[in-house]
Amino acid sequence: MQDLITSPAHLGELFAPNGLLRRPAFYFTLLGAGAALGGAFALDRTMRSSTRHMGLGLADGFETGGNFFSYSFTGFFYLWGLQSDNERLRQDQITGFASAGISSLITLGLKDAFGRLRPRQNHGPWAFFDNGDSFVSGAATPVFALAAATSESFDNAWYVAIPAYAGAASVGLGRMGKDAHWFSDIVGSALVGIGTTELLLFLHRRNESNRSRYWIFPVTPQGGGAGVKISLNW
Repeated sequence: MQDLITSPAHLGELFAPNGLLRRPAFYFTLLGAGAALGGAFALDRTMRSSTRHMGLGLADGFETGGNFFSYSFTGFFYLWGLQSDNERLRQDQITGFASAGISSLITLGLKDAFGRLRPRQNHGPWAFFDNGDSFVSGAATPVFALAAATSESFDNAWYVAIPAYAGAASVGLGRMGKDAHWFSDIVGSALVGIGTTELLLFLHRRNESNRSRYWIFPVTPQGGGAGVKISLNW
């Protein structure tokens, strides 16, 4: 089993002739992401008015249930891939878990960088750079990363994508119901989590077609357990 986490030494390959950053689709995706985030900022007050009074119990139910579903969904498909000897399915789920960890670290950096105050602090949606930690949501980012990996395993088929992203969105809704995050915090989390997963999957599949590089991936030994293998192929 191989699942790319890739070395920073080869991120320069993104600028290669066939690299991700040389593809027009990449920039169209960025424009779409920017438009989605901009629209979310415009809806912050409206969405807060609609969710802040849902009640703590219901909000906690959304968040807890969404987390349970998202991690269970990913685990189920990993076990399915293991049982059916579907290497891509197994790899994608482990990549999702790796992305959840990496995107969570990115989230911590964004929180410190933007310092946005939480809705319940009642300073409005534009209270940035004020020692806050609202943008983006640390709870929502990893579940969106998992959802993207599971969805990609099935080429984003609706019968997998809808429940996968619904579970992640449920976590975000719960956080909004607790008045802990603005709508744009959740959309920002989705962009970070999904974007990290898509980048890792792109690099992983690029490595599959070109083994002559330095890379790191988790492995599952035949006797069970887990480990990490470092490959130096030049």
